Amino acid sequence: MKRHCVSMMGFILAAVLFCSCTTMKKSAKDMPVRDFFTLQDGRVAKLYTLSNGKGFEAKVTDMGGALVSLTTVDRNGDPIDVVLGHNKPEAYEGNGPFMGAQIGRYANRITGASFVLDGKRYELHQNEKARGNTLHGGLCFGQRHLWEATPIDAATLKLKLFSPDGEAGFPGNLTVTVTFHVTDNNELELSYDATTDAPTIICLTNHIYFNLNGCFATDCKGHEVWARAYGHTEVDKNLSATGRTLPVVNTPYDLRTGRTFESIYEDEQLPIAFDDNFVIANEAGNFQKGVFRVLSRKTGVQMELDTDQPGVQFYMGYWMGAMDGKYGVKYKRFGAFCLEPQLWPDSPNHPDFPNARLNPGEHYKHHSVYRFSVIK
Repeated sequence: MKRHCVSMMGFILAAVLFCSCTTMKKSAKDMPVRDFFTLQDGRVAKLYTLSNGKGFEAKVTDMGGALVSLTTVDRNGDPIDVVLGHNKPEAYEGNGPFMGAQIGRYANRITGASFVLDGKRYELHQNEKARGNTLHGGLCFGQRHLWEATPIDAATLKLKLFSPDGEAGFPGNLTVTVTFHVTDNNELELSYDATTDAPTIICLTNHIYFNLNGCFATDCKGHEVWARAYGHTEVDKNLSATGRTLPVVNTPYDLRTGRTFESIYEDEQLPIAFDDNFVIANEAGNFQKGVFRVLSRKTGVQMELDTDQPGVQFYMGYWMGAMDGKYGVKYKRFGAFCLEPQLWPDSPNHPDFPNARLNPGEHYKHHSVYRFSVIK
């Protein structure tokens, strides 16, 4: 049987990527778990395999809470891994491009690497120095953070992380959980919960790189995208939010009737294609189905995104550049896309944007679903 991401060389490289000298073990909840790699400080990162027993399978590491692979089926019924990742497991510790990683404390950019809360200005770790911003929390939860993993059952994994007061400049001791779950209907569900002991701001998401042509593919040609977004947040030359939301009607941002990826790449009004927040709602909490839909005409794999978040960052891989990917594949510009459900970027600095504040006694919640099907 044909397998898009496994060849003879793939099997050899897969053994390096997904295995270690430690044999696979089953947890008490019957979830396969194995040693993934040894961290620089000597701790061991694990790799967990979630399955619905019907061929839909997700592999997750506790290092950065990263999704390492996601296997579904194509129009021929053959298995296909649609998630990009690193060639060497050790790369998930630093994870510069945030491959499959959990994002926090605050997804996207905070302009000027600072915000004011209750009259006090907080200066954040500025990890995007050329633009003067904090990106994905500065000291991102998906980089050099080993999460505490608890298998719930064969299809469900719970990850937990404690972020101390002052980490990257953010106030409050923050406790975060994210639960991965694969359903019988070939869905990947991600559910977030967080609490704090002091007023703070928060916006969590994932940074999964998808290619519905399969992880061996080096481009996303043949993809088409639809979105129910009615607006997008304007950004300046530093990709910082200006505070304005603009309608998509009669603009290149209008995806309601669908656009091919090729047409977006070639659009002179979109010099880097899309790396933009698309507006789904004015506030979080209203769960909507099918806010984004992407289809590969080559494989027939279709992915739909459901979320209760008010924005989705649609990133088309402009900044990828050449890097060593899974099975030795060289990833190139536009070699993948990300759909990152979240609040709007820089919300703490724009009173009219969705509220990012979290108080003691409250729970931050975020629920998103990636649904997979096949179009013949």
